[in-house]
Amino acid sequence: MNKSVLMGVVVGIAITLAIVAFVLGCVEKGTVLAGIQAMGPVAIACSALVAYRLFRANVSRHELEDKRAESKIFLDESVVLLNRAYETFTRLGENPPKNDRLLWLSTARMIVRFQGMRLLISEKDHLVIADENEEYIRLRFYTLLSECKDKFTSNYFLPEGKPYDGNVVARKSVAVIFDFSRWQENMTDPLDKVDDKELFARGAVPSNFLGIENYLGQYQDYWEEIQERKAKYRDEET
Repeated sequence: MNKSVLMGVVVGIAITLAIVAFVLGCVEKGTVLAGIQAMGPVAIACSALVAYRLFRANVSRHELEDKRAESKIFLDESVVLLNRAYETFTRLGENPPKNDRLLWLSTARMIVRFQGMRLLISEKDHLVIADENEEYIRLRFYTLLSECKDKFTSNYFLPEGKPYDGNVVARKSVAVIFDFSRWQENMTDPLDKVDDKELFARGAVPSNFLGIENYLGQYQDYWEEIQERKAKYRDEET
């Protein structure tokens, strides 16, 4: 018997016996036997009810554990896929990446598989980790592609100069890789919540970084508000 079910039965019987003892203490001797007979089905019902509830709680706990474990598998695989995509694209350290049709297709396929894998992640904390890794790899792709801007000529994508040649870099792979590298419109920028004036006012930048002070001073209203906040904090300290 399942341990949780067995415990439920024991607890149910104990509760029922307590109820029986109380009831018997309140009835006349002539009705004791009838009372015992009447309480038998009640004892069974109480035991079954408690056992069932404990069983359901145990099942629910295991379901949650299984769901989290499954989410972790998808998280781990999504991280591996995305890192592998970048490593594949930049193999041999070539810059720009080799204009190899299979190389671009393989990279694009891994990115698409990652996007599908991410949809299977169910736990919020796992999604946070996946998103952080995605943003890191996105930056690496963006930096690489930006550095190669002048090298991505028509001849790069059409090695033989023929649009339908077998060596042409596939258009879908170009679309997927470049789309992944750009900032996604539906993403929340964590910097939106940052009060930069407050950080500067509280001394985020040491005073000997004069170049930064001169830079900030070019924004008159912005700089004046920072100075007002600084003065306020100095007055509070004194």
